[in-house]
Amino acid sequence: MSYYQLADSPLALGNENMGDNNDSPMPIIGVYVAAASLACSFAMFLNSCLTFINSFPKFNLRFSRNFFPLNATWLTLLAVATKPVADLTTPKLSYQDNQAKIMNTVFLTVAMGNFFTSLGSMNNADIVTNLTALSILVITVVVDLYIQLRFHVFDTPSSLVIIIQIALLFSTWITIVSSALAVPAIKKRAESKYQKLASDERQMKAGQQHYRVEELRLSITKYWVMAASGSPQLLMKRLVTFVYTNIICLFSALIAFLALFSYGMVNDYNSIYIQIHSEYKWSVDLILLSQYYVTLPTVVIATIFMISVVGYKYENNGIRISREEVTIESYWTEKLVEWRQRSIPIKFKRCTLRKLIHSIKSLILNFCILIQIVNVMWCKFCSVISFYLVLPLLLLVNPLGKLINHYLGQLFRKKKVSEVDLNCFVILLEGEKQFPKKLLRGIINRVDKLVEMGKKQRPHNLFNLLNQSFSFGGVVQFDSNRVPSLLSGEPLNCWTLPVVTLTSIAIAIPNIASRHVDWLVSSANEGLRYASLIDVLDGKCGLKSSIKNAADVVWVGVELHRKWLDMDLKRKTGEISSVKDIIQDLTNVSERIVMEFSSKENRMIVENPLYWPANVLAANSMYRITRTILLYYEDGECQGEELFRMLICMIADILAACLTNLPHMIYTKCISNAIEERLKSVRAAAIIFGETEDILKIFEERKLSNVGPSQPLCIDEWRGWIEQQAALVSSSATSNGASSVESNEHVVIKMQA
Repeated sequence: MSYYQLADSPLALGNENMGDNNDSPMPIIGVYVAAASLACSFAMFLNSCLTFINSFPKFNLRFSRNFFPLNATWLTLLAVATKPVADLTTPKLSYQDNQAKIMNTVFLTVAMGNFFTSLGSMNNADIVTNLTALSILVITVVVDLYIQLRFHVFDTPSSLVIIIQIALLFSTWITIVSSALAVPAIKKRAESKYQKLASDERQMKAGQQHYRVEELRLSITKYWVMAASGSPQLLMKRLVTFVYTNIICLFSALIAFLALFSYGMVNDYNSIYIQIHSEYKWSVDLILLSQYYVTLPTVVIATIFMISVVGYKYENNGIRISREEVTIESYWTEKLVEWRQRSIPIKFKRCTLRKLIHSIKSLILNFCILIQIVNVMWCKFCSVISFYLVLPLLLLVNPLGKLINHYLGQLFRKKKVSEVDLNCFVILLEGEKQFPKKLLRGIINRVDKLVEMGKKQRPHNLFNLLNQSFSFGGVVQFDSNRVPSLLSGEPLNCWTLPVVTLTSIAIAIPNIASRHVDWLVSSANEGLRYASLIDVLDGKCGLKSSIKNAADVVWVGVELHRKWLDMDLKRKTGEISSVKDIIQDLTNVSERIVMEFSSKENRMIVENPLYWPANVLAANSMYRITRTILLYYEDGECQGEELFRMLICMIADILAACLTNLPHMIYTKCISNAIEERLKSVRAAAIIFGETEDILKIFEERKLSNVGPSQPLCIDEWRGWIEQQAALVSSSATSNGASSVESNEHVVIKMQA
C-alpha cells in the first residue's frame, strides 16, 4: 500500500484525528514566531515609510530616526522570527512549511538590508559586537538550510529557490561586513572635512561677539548642510554597497513572489504536497502573513531608491559612467591595512615564532583585503548594470516627476538660500565629484521647514512678558547685599532659580486674578526652557548643576500644583490676609528649612553649597529674595498689585538679560557635537531659532545684543556689570551736579533701547 493510499485508509484517518486531538506546543510556538515577525515587519515598514517620505524634499518630518537598528533587541526578535528555517526534525515538509522557510530566508535578507544604515551611528565596539551576533545568526541559518538541502527535505521547486536565496543572503551578509570595515575610515574623513569647514566658518566669525538675525539663520543653514551631508546615515546611503543591498533585497523579494504564485500553478505539487500538514498547523499561516507583509514595501522602496540613484547619476554624468564609478577608494581597505601593519599583542620569547604568526596574520589579512576589493568591484559592477537597466524607467518617470514638481513646488518649496552658494559646505565622500543638486535643494528646504515649524510654536506669553522689561535692573534688585547669609557659604547664582522663586512669591500674593497668575506661570515656563539651556553653556556649569536641579524640582510643584516645596501657596493666602505677613511667613519657613539642615548635617557638607540638597538651595533662594522684598517695604505698606507688577518686572528683566545669550546658544548647538548627534543638535537649533526669531529681532532693534558684560552667560557677571554701571553713573552724577538725573535716565534708556 502506497503512502497516499495509506493516508486515505480509516486507520490513517484515525491516527490523524488522534494527532489533532493531542495537545501540541507547535501552534503556540508558531504564534510566538508570528508575533516576533510582526514586530520586526512593523519596524521595517516604518523605516520604509520614513525613507519614502524623506525622498520628497518638500515634506518634513518631526522625527528622523531608525526604527530597526542593528542591536541586541532586534537581533533577538529576528532569531525568533527565523525559527522555522532552523527546524530539522520534519522529514517531509508541507506546502506552507516550504513557503515559510523561503520567507524566513527572504525576511532575514530584507532585515539585513534595513540594518545597513544603522552601522554609521555605531562606534567601533558596537559594530564588532553586533556584527558578531548577526554573523552567528546568518551562519546558523545557512548551515541549517544546507543540511535540509543535503537530506532532500525540500521539494524540487523549493530547493532551487532556497539555493538562490542562500546565495543572496550570504552576499548581503558579506556586503554588510565589508561596509562595516569601511565605516571608521569614512567617519574619520567626514569628521576631518567637517572640522575644516567649521574652522573656516569660525575664522570668518572671529571677533564677532553678536550675530544679526539673518546672519544667524544663514549660519544655521550652513551647519545644517554640513551636518546633513556628513551625517553617518546619509554617508552610508551614498555607498555603492548600499545600492547593492537594495538590489539584492529587491531581487530576493521578487523571487519570493514568483515562487508563491508559481507553486499554485503546478498541479502535481498541489496534488501531492498539499496533503501534508504542517506541524505548526494553523499558526503557519500567521507566520507567512507576518513575513509576507514586509516584502511589498521592500519592493516599492527599493525600486524608488534605485530610480533616485539612477536619477542623480544621470543628472551629473548623463548616460556616461565616470571613472570614479569603477575606482576602489582607499577607505574600503584602510582598516584592514591598519590591522595588517599592527604588531601582535601577544609576546613570544622566540623571534621565529613571532615571525611565523605575523606572516600568517599578514597572509590572512591580505586575503581579506583581496576579498574586500573583489566584493566592492562586484558591487560597483552590479551598480553600473542596474543603472542601464533602470535608465529607461527613469526616462519614462522623469517627465511625470517634473510635472508633479511644477504644480507642488509653489505650495511647498520656499527657497531661502541659493544652493549654489552652499555647495562649498557639502561634505563629499572620497570619489564623489559633486553632490546631487536635488538632494542639496532638499536639505536646504528641510532646514527652512524646521524654522517654519519653530515659528508655529512661538512663545507668545514670553514675548509679552519681555515687553514688561524696562531695564536690566531686576537682575540686581531681586537679591540685596544687605541681606545676611544664613550659613557661612553662599551658592552661586544661575538664571533659572531666581525666576522660579520670584514666580512662587507672585503666586502667593492675594487678590490677584487667576488669569494673571496663569499667564505669569505660562510665561515663566516658556522662559525657563531657554534659560536652562543657557545655564548649561556657563563655564561653571558643573558647579551650578545642583542649583539648576533645585530649580527644576521646585518648578514642577509650582507649575502643576501651585506648591513651593509642598507648601500650598494659595492656602497660605487664605490664612494670612496681609501681603507683608505672607512674605514674612515665606521668609520664616525658608529660614527654618535652612537652619534645620545646618543643625543635622555634617559641618563639611553645610559649609560647601555644592553638597546642599535641592530643598535647602531653594529655601536659601526664597529666604534671600523675600528678605530683599521686606527691606524694600520696611518703611511702608506692601500693596499686592504693586508687588505683583514689581515681581513681573524683575522676572522680565532677568529673562531679558538671560535671553541676550540666545544667538550664542543657538550657534553653540550647531558646532559642538559628535558626528552621530550633530544633525539632531542642528535640527534643535533651527527649531529654537524659529521659535525665538521675533525675540531676537526685538533685541536687535533695541540694540540689546550689544549691552551687557563680556561674559554674559553668567548672571553673577551681569550683576557685577550693572553695579559697575551704576557706580559710573553715580560718580558722573556727583561730578556734574544738576545733570545727575539726566545721566541716570540716559543709562536706563540705553539698556531698554
